[in-house]
Amino acid sequence: MDDSAVHIFWDNSNVFARAQDTCDDRQGGGIEPGEHTNVRINFRGMFEFARAGRSVEKAVAIGSVPPDLAELWEKLGNVGMVVGLQERGAQSGKEVAVDEALKLAMLESVIDREPPAVAVLLSGDGGYRSTLDRLLKRGWGVEVLSFSKGLSPKLVQIAHGTGGRGKYVKLDPWYNQLTYRQELLDTGPHVVRQSEPLDIARRPKV
Repeated sequence: MDDSAVHIFWDNSNVFARAQDTCDDRQGGGIEPGEHTNVRINFRGMFEFARAGRSVEKAVAIGSVPPDLAELWEKLGNVGMVVGLQERGAQSGKEVAVDEALKLAMLESVIDREPPAVAVLLSGDGGYRSTLDRLLKRGWGVEVLSFSKGLSPKLVQIAHGTGGRGKYVKLDPWYNQLTYRQELLDTGPHVVRQSEPLDIARRPKV
């Protein structure tokens, strides 16, 4: 396994939903109670966290995305990414279409890349588990990155019986680095909490 190279698979809608629930669980708990609708993902910070200093050979972002996300990933193209963006439900109106598109991208990596590298999945959706198991069986390293609220237990178990090639990384300790908060004022969106500087020194890797 080539642990110097990563393929990143980003289910943006799921990452955003898990961040919202971790921010405010709507039951009086969470890191920033009452701010469920105001939390936002720091895309550049999240990308760098997923990359963790390694070479990015491929990155696929799928899901409901803000209009400027494509431009952001284009700017990050100097790291050698091949990027696919798709609006959630653009083809079928169902989330399953988006999930299947991301699974297909993972399986294409298995076919196209020899020797195996490291697959980094940004999602808390347990529906990806069978595809991740296929990557592991073919010698890939797998890292699952997700905030904890709403995370599927199937993904937490990814490290079991994989000889160290499977790892779940809970994003909660980096919440203030990977998110920011904005409010909509009469003059437009206003950032009321900036992201803290990213520190990945203790970020687990396979």
